Amino acid sequence: MAKKILIVLLATCASLGVVRGADFPAETLVLTVLNPPELVILAAAPAPDLADLLLAEPVFLPQPDPAILDPFIGFRPAADPGKALFDVNLMALVALNIADYVSTREALKYPGLHEFNPLMAPFAKSPAAFAAVKIGTTALTYWCMKALFKKNRTVAWVLTTASNLVLSYALANNLQMIQRARAR
Repeated sequence: MAKKILIVLLATCASLGVVRGADFPAETLVLTVLNPPELVILAAAPAPDLADLLLAEPVFLPQPDPAILDPFIGFRPAADPGKALFDVNLMALVALNIADYVSTREALKYPGLHEFNPLMAPFAKSPAAFAAVKIGTTALTYWCMKALFKKNRTVAWVLTTASNLVLSYALANNLQMIQRARAR
């Protein structure tokens, strides 16, 4: 493959010299790849001759820093994709709890709507108390699921997914109740 690239490049340089004639730059640098990791610079005369290019002394350049060439060098996949996906599931749990809090606070602004969860109902009347309890239960659930994941991945996945489904249902119900209250 390297030989084919060199031949094509040399033929292109030779044809440029013939086609462009006198306006060809006095000192032209021709870049080619002989060995994939090494870059070679061949110096050409004003009107490059194929024999001169073939006999030119190659100049080997130092290897560039891979961090410059690869912008994604710091973004390698996690060693354990299952753990990364579980962390995403936990982030969904946190996001759903936040959305549930916001939608519940919005729903409580309308007359006739109240907190359906009997454990949270006493705290729902005070925004600060409701936020504190919601933050505490969310943090406790998060850390318990992380600890459970270290001991039994399957159970942690099942419980976190079930919790996300219940929170999704509660969020959808809140949004539906808000929509009905606004329509009245």
